[in-house]
Amino acid sequence: MSYDASFMRLMGGVPGQQLFLYRTSDAIGTVDDTGYFNSAVDEYNLSSGDIILAVTSFGGVQALGALVAAVSSGQASVTALT
Repeated sequence: MSYDASFMRLMGGVPGQQLFLYRTSDAIGTVDDTGYFNSAVDEYNLSSGDIILAVTSFGGVQALGALVAAVSSGQASVTALT
């Protein structure tokens, strides 16, 4: 599967300090790939510093990951917060 905007929700904030909730049946190893959230840059104004709470493997063995976005030239990458 790939990123699906219908599963992304803006919880609040301003660009660079936004908080999102994202649910997917994808595993965290897929969600944290560079480029996975590229569409969210335009669709949700995803910016560097934004936080994504990702509920992954929804419908299977679920996990919650906290990701911080980095955006450069319209390309998004995320890093897991530990």
